[in-house]
Amino acid sequence: MNTETSQTWEEVYRAAVLEPDKHKLAGKLDAASMLLIQRLLEIGAAPEHATERERLTDALLTLDTIRRIEIKVPA
Repeated sequence: MNTETSQTWEEVYRAAVLEPDKHKLAGKLDAASMLLIQRLLEIGAAPEHATERERLTDALLTLDTIRRIEIKVPA
């Protein structure tokens, strides 16, 4: 999706977490997860990105939790 490439990962993550429409939720969770993983790959293991890496990891765990609870996807 082209609009997501111009948004920060935080904006895409927030949109997924706050999505009230169950029909749109899975797509937003998937898009956010892909963008967060892409960002993790971009920053790599560089020490100066340790805080962002931790935030990204926490965000991915949150997206997975929402996916399991709201969409009933097994862990």
